Amino acid sequence: MERRVWYSLYDKVYKMGNLQSAFYQVRKNKGAPGIDKVTIEDYERDLESNLEALQKRLKEKTYRTKPVKRRYIPKDNGKVRPLGIPTVEDRIVQAAVRNIIEPIFEEEFLPCSFGFRPEISAHMALDQVSDYLNQGYVHVVDADLQSYFDTIPHDKLIQRIRKRITDGSILSLIRQFLTAGVMEEQVYQETLEGAPQGGVLSPLLSNIYLHQLDLLMKERGQRIVRFADDFIILCKSQKGAERVMKGVKRFLEEELGLTVHPTKSKVVDSTKETFTFLGYEFYRNIRRVDPKKLKKFKDKVKLKTRKNQTVDIQILIQEGLNPLIRGWGNYFGKGNVKSLFKKLDSWIRRRLRMVQLRSWRHVKNLHRALIKKGWRENSLQGIRMFAWRSSKSPMVHGALDNEFFSNLGLVSLESRFTTVVPKGD
Repeated sequence: MERRVWYSLYDKVYKMGNLQSAFYQVRKNKGAPGIDKVTIEDYERDLESNLEALQKRLKEKTYRTKPVKRRYIPKDNGKVRPLGIPTVEDRIVQAAVRNIIEPIFEEEFLPCSFGFRPEISAHMALDQVSDYLNQGYVHVVDADLQSYFDTIPHDKLIQRIRKRITDGSILSLIRQFLTAGVMEEQVYQETLEGAPQGGVLSPLLSNIYLHQLDLLMKERGQRIVRFADDFIILCKSQKGAERVMKGVKRFLEEELGLTVHPTKSKVVDSTKETFTFLGYEFYRNIRRVDPKKLKKFKDKVKLKTRKNQTVDIQILIQEGLNPLIRGWGNYFGKGNVKSLFKKLDSWIRRRLRMVQLRSWRHVKNLHRALIKKGWRENSLQGIRMFAWRSSKSPMVHGALDNEFFSNLGLVSLESRFTTVVPKGD
């Protein structure tokens, strides 16, 4: 099907209504300041004047992007992932461009693409994987792209965009974002390839580029599920999966100029071994939390409930734990996790009991709480208030029972669980 080619779009980017909308999108996503140290709050203080000045520069084509600020975030494997943080104003312009060009490319994106798209979620991708597994597509091509965002070839990406948008001003603006460079500890580095992770426009650009892979898989009748650069292809036979792996590797490296990781990429028979996708571990049609993601969650809970602190436990629950539990539970609650969530709930309550014992310090405070609950004074015993094993004491459970934590509003992981796959855990 022939798609419309757009020749003139640039004036829509700098319309004041679009710039205002772009600012509020950036504000909603929060984020740190870039190299100019201007925060979102700073920019908003004189928003009307700032946007008028920005509009003027865009209209006169004197706007120039600034280098992104390099930051690193830890990965599950102990390594770090580089992030590029644009300035607030550059993020506004990127959002303004995205507002105009995203609907054009959304027309052609395929249903197998789930990442960073309006009204589409990672859970939809996971459900699609489960559906394919249940249909017998159990041989999984798990091809890992090495440093995808950092290695997208600029010229090939622009050529791909040009098939739908020929407005030179739009293309020039996108190229500015791609070649803005990076500032790391006051040292400037050119960006000759790649789209910085952290850029507002980068997720859309990554989808535009890998849409070519989606098209190839559709032509060949393959079942691909892709979330940005993370994708798997599900086949009915081992030989078929191995053949697909070779073809995909050749296409990605020779046609798209990307690198398929030589050791992380593999073909998996999911009836005999596990594979991971979007934080979940799959085995047959069972979907569980990836052990690395589970460890990361438990480490965060341990940090927030470290026992060497004296704290108001209700504040700890409401401000520290609940946002973490709610977010993690909402994402990982759609799988075979009911018994795991029940155990984690119990473990979290035990961690909190230990914190409360530490905050009480003296056993008489524990006894006072028990007497209020109707315990007889002659039945109370002394315990070590700072010992981990004391958190399992019947007295501690009596004083700090499940109802106690429920009344304080502690979010339960078990309440986040949703059955979406047929087998139990």
